[in-house]
Amino acid sequence: MEKKKIKIGIIGTGRIAHRFVQDLKMVEEATLSSVYNPHSKSAERFVEGICTDDKNVDRPIATSDLAQLFEACDAVYIASPHATHYEYVKKSLEAGKHVLCEKPMTLVLREAEELFQIAKERKLILREAVKTAYCPGFLKLLEVAKSGVIGEICDVEAAFTKLESTCGRELTDIESGGSVTELGTYCMLPIFKLMGCDYINLRVQAINAPNGVDKYTKLYFTYENGMATAKMGLGVKSEGQLLISGTKGYILAESPWWLTKKFEVRYEDPTKKDVYEDDFIGAGLVYEIVGFIEDCKGDPIGAGVTEEETLATIDVMEQFLGTSVATRRKATEKERESVGIWAHRGLSTEYPENTLLAYEKAAQVPGIKGIELDVQLSKDGEVMVFHDETLDRVTDAKGRLTDYTLDELKHIAIRDTKKFNCDRKYIQIPTFEEVLELLKPYCEKDGLKINVELKTSVIHYEGIEQKTYDLVKKHGMEKYIVYSSFWAESVKKMKEIDPACETGMLAGRLSDCIKWGDYAKADALHPDIGELDCELPERWQGKPVRAWNGIEKLYHNNNRTTKQDLREFALWGVTDIFINVADKYL
Repeated sequence: MEKKKIKIGIIGTGRIAHRFVQDLKMVEEATLSSVYNPHSKSAERFVEGICTDDKNVDRPIATSDLAQLFEACDAVYIASPHATHYEYVKKSLEAGKHVLCEKPMTLVLREAEELFQIAKERKLILREAVKTAYCPGFLKLLEVAKSGVIGEICDVEAAFTKLESTCGRELTDIESGGSVTELGTYCMLPIFKLMGCDYINLRVQAINAPNGVDKYTKLYFTYENGMATAKMGLGVKSEGQLLISGTKGYILAESPWWLTKKFEVRYEDPTKKDVYEDDFIGAGLVYEIVGFIEDCKGDPIGAGVTEEETLATIDVMEQFLGTSVATRRKATEKERESVGIWAHRGLSTEYPENTLLAYEKAAQVPGIKGIELDVQLSKDGEVMVFHDETLDRVTDAKGRLTDYTLDELKHIAIRDTKKFNCDRKYIQIPTFEEVLELLKPYCEKDGLKINVELKTSVIHYEGIEQKTYDLVKKHGMEKYIVYSSFWAESVKKMKEIDPACETGMLAGRLSDCIKWGDYAKADALHPDIGELDCELPERWQGKPVRAWNGIEKLYHNNNRTTKQDLREFALWGVTDIFINVADKYL
């Protein structure tokens, strides 16, 4: 008879949930039965993505009703944001379901102890999802370390760092974000496995982001006969290795040790070295899925994180957050100026981007500070407003814009414009002069500014700087214009044409903006809002820092119920933000 498969329901539909589903397909003893997200459309999109990727997969239920999820499953995998874990774990256990919860299970020791007690009373399995703890290579590493081959273990050093976006949850969540809560579980795992959970003393050193969230932290543990260090970073990069030091030798697992495929045992004699290698399948989650299922079946394989280790890890996090969150709240309670909102390519999510219609609607938004647009040259040298170097993405034509004349461009249809009942010129590719004529009354009446991005980083349009400037001067709009480019030579040239004109240096990383901004003698910095990788040097403090990129994507991807307070980016030195959904923030 075919064995009954364990039906697993998933709570949460983020990145780790997608990886979990991919590895779950490799496990014959389990199947995905249901997917939950408080926003039903997010659950439906997740399920649709699964079925699109694999036509043969049984379609799971997509729901925003926990009762429906529980009815369809035997066990629950929780992949929701940190702060929601406690509530979801408790409800799942009370519904009689085994639980595998992403790390950290909670951030409060009392809550974790309560959850483990409920699980014991109901004879249910409760495990923290730490894939490293199930990885064959890591289990072999622990076996070798404990075998005595390196003698008495005296020190464990574990490091895990990665560079996260400064606008992501990890570095903006005041209550539960930061390097310790995000990566600490991994780094404390080998420490507690090898040195035990009964350390004598804990000392912490951290480097914080401007909002108080730790972007680089070291935890120093003191034991009766040894020591250990956990090093974690979200905004500082370091070597991610695991080093276990003993009285006869040491074990080195190079980065990424948390996906253990290989490690070496080294000795005093440099010519002597033992090398161990093992397989690592998929994203590594397949091992924890199998381990969890065996636990549920009552046939544990002896892998995973123990209750004692989970509680010890959460206790450290709670100690850290107890002082850290107070600092974070104090940082964010400082007086913060509102950031200026600029419409990126006009109201570009509601109307066709870079059209007169999109600009007019943006100019009519109360409180809007500015509008961003892009200029290129047509084949016959006219300054046109269009973002991409090619026409393919938003029009029915193909090829480079610069290969078409003005007249030809005016006869090219922009997609999805039939629904707009307006003069045709409002939904054509506009000339820069047409945009200036449209926006001049708003500039003069409301002080609206226009950021003109010279699209010269890919195609160095000969003379575009002078042509653009001449049109601005022709209409008497010099004081309302900011010229920017990803190509420093264009920014520099604008200053040569008119030293009094305002310029902004575009780049991905803030550090690159500063480097090239210094070279081009720019007046402002225009970095990616997710790449605020350094502090502003004194010479740039007090000057405009206009960040760009999709805040609205952050809003939707994290399923936020309220829009993000963009003032938090003022703590990073940001004065303005170019955004596609400007009307939603004013």
